Amino acid sequence: MHNRREFLHAAAAGASALLWSRDLDAFKGRVSNAGAQEIWPLVREQFLIPRDRIYLNVGTLGAQPRAVVDAVIEHTRRVAMSLPPAIDWNGLKARTAALLNCDPAGLVYPRNTTEAMNFVANGLDLGPSDEIITTTHEHIGGLCAWQLVSKRRGATLRQIPIGDPARADRMTPDAAYDAIRRAITPRTRVVSVSHVNFTNGLIMPVRRIVELCRERNIISVIDGAHPPGLMRVDLRAIDPDFYAASPHKWLLAPQGTGLLYIGENWRDRLWPTLASGGWDDLSLGAHRFNHLGTLDESRLAGLDAALRFHEAIGHDRTYARIAQLRKLLYDQLSRTPGVRMMSPLENGAGMVSFVVDGVPALEVQKRLAEHNVRTRVIGEYDYGWMRLSPHVYTGEAEARSVASLLSYGRF
Repeated sequence: MHNRREFLHAAAAGASALLWSRDLDAFKGRVSNAGAQEIWPLVREQFLIPRDRIYLNVGTLGAQPRAVVDAVIEHTRRVAMSLPPAIDWNGLKARTAALLNCDPAGLVYPRNTTEAMNFVANGLDLGPSDEIITTTHEHIGGLCAWQLVSKRRGATLRQIPIGDPARADRMTPDAAYDAIRRAITPRTRVVSVSHVNFTNGLIMPVRRIVELCRERNIISVIDGAHPPGLMRVDLRAIDPDFYAASPHKWLLAPQGTGLLYIGENWRDRLWPTLASGGWDDLSLGAHRFNHLGTLDESRLAGLDAALRFHEAIGHDRTYARIAQLRKLLYDQLSRTPGVRMMSPLENGAGMVSFVVDGVPALEVQKRLAEHNVRTRVIGEYDYGWMRLSPHVYTGEAEARSVASLLSYGRF
């Protein structure tokens, strides 16, 4: 009887392990058969966000769809029942590589961009004779590792402006490229920049920056926290030495899912920051950086589900929808009296930053929160900007209502 009960429990767990996958397949079928106006209400049904809440902070953390939540829970349950884990590393790498157009052998899965950037910064042999160049639009997750290296090893860290913060809406990729090119000196060993600036969504000219670095024998490190799930990413075309990302943002994966792509030339040269079994087995290439001891593989199950969720909607359809919502927000806000835009209309992705004349950003955030609108204040570098970031679960009416709330008559 005892063995029979265990068998039934295991069988039930095995069946439920397929449930989220079956639900996702059913969702994909409904989306493929839906008309253009029917798709987004179907997508919205997949999220747990309360109907009275407008969530515009995916730039910090994306809301997970049901399939991702269910995949994490089911994997956790399987581990608790001593059933075999369901993580297929090769399958996960292949699905990630298809999204980013990269060599799957270069993929590492740390917990977030911060950890990935620390793997890079601490794994390079840098010293007092070396210089690191970055910008005044870097998130702490992409900056602090270089600050540590600078303080501990004596390397010089320089943060350069890429435009006038007072006219951030006029920032351009060309101006950013020129600022970085002019900043390079014979001592420059590393150039570390964001692919999409978290401050205002400017898309940086990373391909040109990487080419410049390669011409001058400089290591290129791209903080790509935002692009996966937000816009098309082609790592074969960009060809950076290192590319770090956070799928828990626009890819809507669980918290604690990060990405690091290591270029082929660095897979047996970068020092591991965390040493576990196989840390010095160079035949493993980049995969030795996935040897982190006991880890929570449920987050990787959730990441795999997030990748499949995006595939179910269609990557290009998702990118187009986010771009549409961003433009809608931008157009509405730019016509609102007293609102000054801090994001460029062109060459921007996902995020819209602005200020309200005479009202501090934290006060703007507080008043929007009273209407159940979740936002982000860009207080870094004393910018004091408000930032909104929509996703596929955002309704057009919701986007319009935020601009209405910000008008002088109601704010």
